[in-house]
Amino acid sequence: MTRRIFCKVLLVVIAIFGVLVFSDVLMAQGRSEDAFERVRDVQEKHTDILMARPGVVGTAVGLNDDGEYAVLVLLEIPGVAGIPQDLEGVPVQVVVTGEILALSVPIGVSTGNEGQCSAGTIGCRVTDGTDVYALSNNHVYALENEAPLGSEVLQPGLYDTGCVYNSDNVIGTLFEFEPIVFSRRARNEIDAAIALSSTLLLGTATPAGGYGTPSSDTVGAFIGQQVQKFGRTTGLTNGYVTGTNATVNVGYGPGKTAKFVKQIIIEPGDFSDSGDSGSLIVTDDGNANPVGLLFAGSSTMTVANPIDLVLSRFGVTVDGSDGGAVGNNPPNAGFSFTTSGLTASFTDQSTDSDGSIVDWYWDFGDGKTSTLQNPSHTYATSGTYTVTLTVTDNDDATDFISKGVSVSDGTGGGTLNITVTTDNTIYSLGDRVKITVTVTDKVEGAAVHVEITTATNRRYAGDATTNNNGIAEFSFKTKKPDGIGTYDITADASKAGYVSGSDLTTFMVVE
Repeated sequence: MTRRIFCKVLLVVIAIFGVLVFSDVLMAQGRSEDAFERVRDVQEKHTDILMARPGVVGTAVGLNDDGEYAVLVLLEIPGVAGIPQDLEGVPVQVVVTGEILALSVPIGVSTGNEGQCSAGTIGCRVTDGTDVYALSNNHVYALENEAPLGSEVLQPGLYDTGCVYNSDNVIGTLFEFEPIVFSRRARNEIDAAIALSSTLLLGTATPAGGYGTPSSDTVGAFIGQQVQKFGRTTGLTNGYVTGTNATVNVGYGPGKTAKFVKQIIIEPGDFSDSGDSGSLIVTDDGNANPVGLLFAGSSTMTVANPIDLVLSRFGVTVDGSDGGAVGNNPPNAGFSFTTSGLTASFTDQSTDSDGSIVDWYWDFGDGKTSTLQNPSHTYATSGTYTVTLTVTDNDDATDFISKGVSVSDGTGGGTLNITVTTDNTIYSLGDRVKITVTVTDKVEGAAVHVEITTATNRRYAGDATTNNNGIAEFSFKTKKPDGIGTYDITADASKAGYVSGSDLTTFMVVE
């Protein structure tokens, strides 16, 4: 069966208002605060007229080629007629941006709502002093005003799990969002939502290789400001503010356009991409002070909500006083097992990329437990039991995994001996991997569970039933966020009356 995944890309037509001042004023005042305010006033006065011209997608306050404050007029294509060289003596700078897109949906990683097969980015953890919340965009968590409060928020988003829901991925519930008013006459200021979470499910820092933990102290955007972000798609990127006080017309699909004001413009164009929506933008100075919440962009620029507008709307602050500290990567739980009669022997296969695992807790599914790393357990009766392993690393982060384990007193059909293979051993990013699980003796109707752990420690899972040849097949497509390196596959098979079996293999992904 072929699943058709529709990933909504939100068109954003941006009205960016650049501020420039009289040439003679600039000569006298340079890039003073008075000059900036003069340019901003002129920009706001002429915005509606400029945006009414076909081909104009926005304006912003920025700098012209001479380094002076100017009104930036953004064009979808070159050669738009009727653009003045100055407005009331304030210089005008023409910038060709092309289409601007509202980007689709530890912090800085994939997230989304249970109601749509999409994925955006967790911006950061915020707090009201009592509870903690995950911050992202309305169009990521609230699905453009359509998701009900209390709906589940996932990490990763459904798009990154093949649109397969897994309750283990729930990190919170939609708590509040700022409604988007879909009108070209509206004055939206933020595309934002928060999901109620917990300190056990949501951290404060980016993964290793990111900027770490953002500061709780926010700063305003200014032209020339050096900034950075960590997002689902492009990871850690660096850029600079080129426009403030921007007005943007954002298209959210046919017939749905929303006007935004007071926005921030950031370059270069590869600062963000689809899937980075919701990323927190912070200063690139070692302090990681929050500046904006990313929600839109084009091939030449990124657009963000001022972070202070977002935080004040929800009455929260960024939960991250240790600005710049690199966070702990949680462990990845894993195990294999063999059975003999009513006894199951377990082998821990858990890993921790930046530390060590210090505690193991096994729940054997029959009321018995163990804290050994590699225990054995004898069950009282035949059957299939859900075994759960919870591991804790040296920074008190945890992870768990559950598997079905079948044991038999010898009156059933014997042991399920299985082999898991792939059609190749080395793949490129974007390739599809064919996974085959074969049960010896051609046992039909065995339940097969496969889990894949990628080079970036993302986890995918699938279930199937063996055919009359004892074979179950799976397909997995590698993606950029999964990384380059070694991928692990574990497979387990179980059937009533049989002793369960498991196997594992690996494959490589290269550029």
